[in-house]
Amino acid sequence: MRYQSFNLRLERVRSLALKGAWTEHVVGTSFEGRPIIAFQQGVGSKRIMAWSLMHGNEPTGFEALLQLMAVADLESSYLLIPILNPDGAEAFTRLNAQGIDVNRDARNQVSAEAKALVAAYEAFQPELVLNLHDQRPRFFPKGGKQPASFSLLAPKGHPLTPNLAQNNAQQRAKRVLAKWAKTLKVKWAGGVARFDDQFYPNAFGEFFQEQGVASITFETGIGLHDWSRSSVAAQLGELLEELDKLPGWENLDLDTSAYENLSMNESPANEWLIHHAEGCIHLRLHESVQQGVYYAHWLVDSIEHTMPSWKESHCKQSLTHLELGTVLTLDQIHSFGISEDFGLNN
Repeated sequence: MRYQSFNLRLERVRSLALKGAWTEHVVGTSFEGRPIIAFQQGVGSKRIMAWSLMHGNEPTGFEALLQLMAVADLESSYLLIPILNPDGAEAFTRLNAQGIDVNRDARNQVSAEAKALVAAYEAFQPELVLNLHDQRPRFFPKGGKQPASFSLLAPKGHPLTPNLAQNNAQQRAKRVLAKWAKTLKVKWAGGVARFDDQFYPNAFGEFFQEQGVASITFETGIGLHDWSRSSVAAQLGELLEELDKLPGWENLDLDTSAYENLSMNESPANEWLIHHAEGCIHLRLHESVQQGVYYAHWLVDSIEHTMPSWKESHCKQSLTHLELGTVLTLDQIHSFGISEDFGLNN
């Protein structure tokens, strides 16, 4: 399910927290007055902090964190913030209620969400932080023919103040990602990519790496048969469980080539091509929430003739009247005699 209200999401997290003896900490309050809550558990030697819904319309990491919280007898120590941007999660928007991209507020820390994240980090002192995001369906591994269901990044620290601590932090992040890349390349062959680690000075991945804390940015996309990303979320949850069972960081392989050799993230792919009586149109997925109701609409966009396509359908009537920018509902598309269903209904 792509959208749930903030209250429903919080109810789900609290239910798991009670069953698993997680401790709840309010670490901040959003602009619209919603609590920003961290959940803590464990006395293990590995200290891991993770957050999701930093962008309120990117819920896949949230489902993976809930999967982790449901595991009995976790072996690491955790501080999880499943709903970092409560106002954005309620509205299903990337930005917070003030129009701020929280992942570009690491330095200035103007937003309540950025302040809460840094305060939680300072109190918990993690060894590894996991920044969980969704990416649009347009991304794919360069040269590939299917979506990037998983795109991995070990961000750089600050290039103007290089030091051993931040270099070691990035190396540890790469070692974790190399382990995950080996798993994903078997289970999701062709659907795994790597982001360019160019330096984004205001992003939280770079900010934490600069502090000498291993930082991973994990972007989840669609699968060819998983537009709702439910299978992708389950796989991410399995990776988190696998990391939990790791006896110690020293047990990670020093060889990071499995991560380094991943194909780079590329875009833009065509999402849905419809061949009609007089040509072809291209539709891109557009998600929104209006008055608490989730809508998956389709936007007519230009065709990328040299790029791969994820879905192709055929229609006997002419669709030349559909101009670029036209927004269609799935019911309207069904009226063309096309019966596709992407499993995106709320």
